[in-house]
Amino acid sequence: MDCVIYSRVSLDRTGEALAVARQEQECRALAERLGFNVVAVYSDNDISATSGKVRPCFETMLKANPTAIIAWHQDRLLRLTRDLERVIALNVPVYTVTAGTLDLTTPAGRAVARTVAAWSQYEGEQKATRQVSANVQRAVNGVHTGRVGYGYRREGTAVVLDDTEAATIRAAVRRVLHGESLRAICKDLDARAIPTPGRGAQWNSTTLKQLLLRPSLAGLTVHRGQVVGRTPDLSPRVIDEDTHERLKAALTDPLRRTAPVGRAPKYLLGGIARCGRPTGALDDEGEPLLCGGVMVRAVGRKTTTKTGGTKRQPPSYVCSECYRVRRIQDLVDRVVEGIVVGRLEMPDAAQLFATGDPVALQEARDSIEAIDARLANAADMFAAGTIDAAQLTRITERLRRDRAQAASALDAALPPAIPADLVGANARPVWDGLSMDVKRAVVETLVTVTILPSGSGTAFDPDTVQVVWRS
Repeated sequence: MDCVIYSRVSLDRTGEALAVARQEQECRALAERLGFNVVAVYSDNDISATSGKVRPCFETMLKANPTAIIAWHQDRLLRLTRDLERVIALNVPVYTVTAGTLDLTTPAGRAVARTVAAWSQYEGEQKATRQVSANVQRAVNGVHTGRVGYGYRREGTAVVLDDTEAATIRAAVRRVLHGESLRAICKDLDARAIPTPGRGAQWNSTTLKQLLLRPSLAGLTVHRGQVVGRTPDLSPRVIDEDTHERLKAALTDPLRRTAPVGRAPKYLLGGIARCGRPTGALDDEGEPLLCGGVMVRAVGRKTTTKTGGTKRQPPSYVCSECYRVRRIQDLVDRVVEGIVVGRLEMPDAAQLFATGDPVALQEARDSIEAIDARLANAADMFAAGTIDAAQLTRITERLRRDRAQAASALDAALPPAIPADLVGANARPVWDGLSMDVKRAVVETLVTVTILPSGSGTAFDPDTVQVVWRS
């Protein structure tokens, strides 16, 4: 009599398929004792019978319509009752090494097989339930399972910080909180050949945003998308929880200012400087009204020389409204950069931004920002239905009390777009290393720039670039 052999292993840790080979060997020995001729062997290695995944060789065996099946045990052949019914439809006997014959051609044999399959399915479901409960408990207790993410590495059974990757994350966090765009940060990471978290050759805004928003960076553990616990206090954290809340609010705020699709900003004052040409009218206080149009960067235009030839003028800033004020871009940028950086290099530059205890001021500002982020996140949770109105009210009342206390401790504040190391003797090298996004944010925060008109054909006069410090 002809027969086929079916073998299966749910998890092959070594990848060498040794278990299915042993099953086949014992099944062949049984076939020889029964006097059967093995015409085919079907093996599904490293595939669970309860996961719902397709077992290719099992499907091929059913389509082959064998006259008899030999398996090491019934649960190697099937563990779900729906699979048993498909085997019953073959109307063939099933022989097992461990439990003898399952005669699926008789009512009694089918009843026994259905009972065994029902208990096998029950055991599989119970095992899955236990595993889910264990996973939740581990997550609540802050236990890391599975592969560790970017910023961490394993040393034996312990999870520790990867210093290089953690430094990359912290630098990106600081830049985001200073107002720099994700795209500009990605471009810089690629330029410095910083490896990406996955297999991608280059960084992109989506990858970086997903990385920075990971709760695990702040020691929070997540199960099925929900924060369910915290790692022990002594466990390594890339950033603290308050920073995570500030970052989450910044990156998920729909009103967050982002650069338009296309190239990143390349010019310091485009859209920032204003036209200072008098309009001839007076304001309510008798002062001349200025055009006030936004200065935009224009490519150098061609002009005709006295000899009849042509030449191209250098790129300039030109008023986008009256078109009557134009200045060479490079010369204007030098004036503004010189004034801003020169002031930041002075010994008393810090007095521009802070009074009192700088450490206490920084702590108060960070506390207010973190509380505002928590308030925004609580509102988002209420909108999504994660919390109800009563919970939102309790959270809001507590956070507002905390914010009032932090606000009372705040005597002055640093402009948020000013990197701390930009104030002092190293202002120039720090400035030169900033991206254009951050440079523009610094200029907008510190000064107003107005470009005054000058006579046609006159040499560039730095005094026509009016730079006024914001109070």
